[in-house]
Amino acid sequence: MSKLKAATRSRGLFIDCGSNIGQGYRFFSRYYTPDHFDYVLVEPNKNCLEYLQGLRSENGAMEIVAKAASVKDGYAELLGPPPEHSDPTYEGCSIIPGHNGGLYQSQRFAPELVETFSLSRMIQAKRSLYEVIVLKLDVEGAEYEILDDMIRSGLHRDLHAAYVEFHSTYMRNSEGRRTAAMEREIVREFLEAGTHISRWI
Repeated sequence: MSKLKAATRSRGLFIDCGSNIGQGYRFFSRYYTPDHFDYVLVEPNKNCLEYLQGLRSENGAMEIVAKAASVKDGYAELLGPPPEHSDPTYEGCSIIPGHNGGLYQSQRFAPELVETFSLSRMIQAKRSLYEVIVLKLDVEGAEYEILDDMIRSGLHRDLHAAYVEFHSTYMRNSEGRRTAAMEREIVREFLEAGTHISRWI
């Protein structure tokens, strides 16, 4: 709030990537309250959208993006576990084939491709409207490429805070160790830039 009070614009922005049915919004909106923050909820699983639309009826300052956060605009397969281990609003869907390689072999979750977009470009566009931007990133393994893209472009400096679910825990041993090293480097880059970063879940 002190950062927001010092800004010339009175409202901040919270971008929730991997919204599922709104669990993250329910948690974070207690701290980044809708009377001070607008929300963008990003979720590619179409089965979750009716739940998010219900949240928008409670908070008019909310944008819902039915696409997958990525480093580029395009299309991708939405992947998940075998049908017997999932439900329509399954939380672990991803555009990354090996995102939960330590738990199961990914299969196509949605019958059609999902649209992707560049999260860095979204933040760059929103930066002209908001001085305080907070990011929650729970995108099932796609976070590494996205965060690396932000660091290379310097956009991680434009965030006030980032809450990230890293996925090395769910990967096979060798891949998990390599990815854990990437996580440490990402955290170091954010902290050196003065951007708060915390693990989400």
